[in-house]
Amino acid sequence: MKISVCMIVKNEAEQIARALASVPPSYELIVVDTGSTDETVKIASEYKAKVYYFEWNDSFSDARNWAIEKASGDYILFIDADEKLSPNVVRQIDDFVSNFPSEAGAVKISNVINDEVNMSRMIRFFPNRPEFRFYGEVHEHLRKNNQEIQMIKCDIEIEHFGYNPETYLKMGKFNRYIKMYKRIIEKDPNNGYMLYQLGKLYYSNKQFENAYEAFEECLCLEQFDRLYFAPMLVQLGYTLKELGKSQQAIELLELFVPMYPKFPDLPFVLGILAIECGKFQLIEKYFKFALEIGETDHYSTLIGSGSYRAAHNLGVYYEVTGNLVVAKKYYQLAAGHGFGPSNNRLTELINNTK
Repeated sequence: MKISVCMIVKNEAEQIARALASVPPSYELIVVDTGSTDETVKIASEYKAKVYYFEWNDSFSDARNWAIEKASGDYILFIDADEKLSPNVVRQIDDFVSNFPSEAGAVKISNVINDEVNMSRMIRFFPNRPEFRFYGEVHEHLRKNNQEIQMIKCDIEIEHFGYNPETYLKMGKFNRYIKMYKRIIEKDPNNGYMLYQLGKLYYSNKQFENAYEAFEECLCLEQFDRLYFAPMLVQLGYTLKELGKSQQAIELLELFVPMYPKFPDLPFVLGILAIECGKFQLIEKYFKFALEIGETDHYSTLIGSGSYRAAHNLGVYYEVTGNLVVAKKYYQLAAGHGFGPSNNRLTELINNTK
């Protein structure tokens, strides 16, 4: 079984070596360059990648499909230059192929942002067959015979590092993506997923008013059953918090809690908003609910929302309200997950009671 790892790149000299180094030596490396002016191509060649040039036409799908045409493997795995594969990728791929030899797999993508890890799934692994091709200009998605693919979860893990906002601006990616998103939305005003992505991009650049407008427009589409919708609500909650409208966010998001009973991020953000508003009963209620739900791998999620982060915040709540016995219990729970802040608080509480 031959695996082809494919990448679409442009001016990624600062990041690409880490991605290339994570690819097993037995795998074929296909790098499609769309116009780099830095050392990207040189670095890719040093890692024995097969480099091809693609004239950029504002379509990521076309670039990905071009890469597929160049790949000779039985299966294809796409990664970005600011990502790396798990050291266990060979076993992870073998396990998936043994169970689903003719299907595409939704890999786990961990987005590392400061001390937070957001986990999402995307279909990145699939058989190298003509019926599998990408569609869409940006945030392209794989289809089989131009039909939606049922998401089959697999254990293939990719770690995504991304760029800080300053570097993102410097590289021109922010403005480029904003223009692409707006162009697509203009063509398809009911594209809620693209409105969600537009809002997230504005939020990451601290343009909260613009983010709110995009999320509000997305909300009005009422695409409740789409996989992006619940995470969009959470992002809307954080946006309203940044705009000083936490009470408005609580009133809105509480309406959706019954709709997404297995999504811990929704009660978790409600707990954060309750802290902002000083609503003590809601703080306890929603962090406990998040903990009760537990972690999820169905939605895009902040790791810890259904475990150690919710437990830590409950520890803080009980410590502030004077219930130190219960506070220690929740700090211990969070510290058991290796969460440093909880371990620090627990140590301090123990020392203070000696």
